[in-house]
Amino acid sequence: MAFKETMQRFTPMLYVRGSKQAVAFYADALGVEEITERTMLLSQVPGMEQVPGAEHVVVYSKLQFADGSGLNVAELSDEGVYAKDGGAVVGNNIHVGLQHTDTAVQKAEFDKLAEGGTVMEPLEEKFWGTVFGIVQDRYGVIWESNCYLKQG
Repeated sequence: MAFKETMQRFTPMLYVRGSKQAVAFYADALGVEEITERTMLLSQVPGMEQVPGAEHVVVYSKLQFADGSGLNVAELSDEGVYAKDGGAVVGNNIHVGLQHTDTAVQKAEFDKLAEGGTVMEPLEEKFWGTVFGIVQDRYGVIWESNCYLKQG
């Protein structure tokens, strides 16, 4: 059964090793639907097309429950935001996603979360059509802020 995609204000981000299999596992185990038009594989990232196995690595996915709530699953990597801390470990693999419809509100909330914290990835326009950034707040919680530039 196809669900109409809804935008949640808060979305858990699960980073796991074996992401493509994990997406299928969670979809089956939780009875959720993958919103496939939101799924991005590493092979779809500019410059990463030739990475061996890139077609099996999920950079982003959205699973949606019948009630409209969502869960995101992506590959856990020792690179990127984790590199400065010596790699990813279970414990820093869950992020809270904030979905926005207004970039001004997004920036204000992002800046507040960054007070006393660390900007891991600054807010900036991304090739997939969003303004996106990652901040770890003063309590160690990692927030991913996302605003689709074109709604729908």
